[in-house]
Amino acid sequence: MRLKFKTPAKINLGLKILRKRDDGFHELETIFQMVDWFDDIELSPLEQGIELECNTPEIPTDASNLVFKAALLLKEAYPDTPGVHIKLIKSIPSGAGLAGGSGNAAGTLLALNRMWDLRLTPAQLQPFAEKLGSDVPFFLHSPCALGCGRGEKLTTLQAPKKFKVLLVSPNFSIPTGSVYSRLNLKLTTDQNHISILQKFISNADLPGLGARLFNDLECVVVESHRIIGEIKEEMRRLGACGSLLSGSGSTVFAIFDNAQTAQTALESFPKGAWNVRLSESVEHFSEFLPDEILNYP
Repeated sequence: MRLKFKTPAKINLGLKILRKRDDGFHELETIFQMVDWFDDIELSPLEQGIELECNTPEIPTDASNLVFKAALLLKEAYPDTPGVHIKLIKSIPSGAGLAGGSGNAAGTLLALNRMWDLRLTPAQLQPFAEKLGSDVPFFLHSPCALGCGRGEKLTTLQAPKKFKVLLVSPNFSIPTGSVYSRLNLKLTTDQNHISILQKFISNADLPGLGARLFNDLECVVVESHRIIGEIKEEMRRLGACGSLLSGSGSTVFAIFDNAQTAQTALESFPKGAWNVRLSESVEHFSEFLPDEILNYP
């Protein structure tokens, strides 16, 4: 069996850092939303072993890659399975706060589950996802979700109707660890609450949602990368309902309730210097997963 599928990017509509945990991670609350910026993956059977190839030279193809790690975790748990060749076509930029690698890993778990006929439910795949990274479980869960703990404790949210998302990713990555290490929790504001964003989402109130977007990590990133703040201001000037840094960066996104305004904003940003894309929110897994994966087991 050969399987082809897509894996999406995500944005964080809100990110509240609550405290530093004893295990070194941070306790947080966030609202994840998938967007239709996709990577492509193709799995082909091998007699044995795991092989990974990628169209992007700087992406590792060894066991340091999350896709390889995902395949290896399942292989170790189910050693009687055959081998697999994985072809990864990257479009989502790396180190940009969009969790492209996490989405790749989750998609690989889902696809290998089908390819190897393991008959595991998403709930049974969750422990594998948690071992791979804090963002990976979300991509098994739902297109819009509340994440707690490290982000792995998920509650499905009914996202508003599709909205336009303009993503501007400067050509540099930001190491997540360096951002968290510089975060001063005393400077984060108590006025930002995830529950307020949930209310706007449930009411499909995009202007209200846009006005209250927040990310506790943003001030740390803007302090060392002023261009992030400048991109945000330009997005708002161009008519966005709101704009925000996604995750720990470096991508800035803006949400729009008017398609023409979003298109005009897209055309205002330079295409060569930065990675600029106009996307939409994802409502259903069927927008990127084929039936043979989506309806299994």
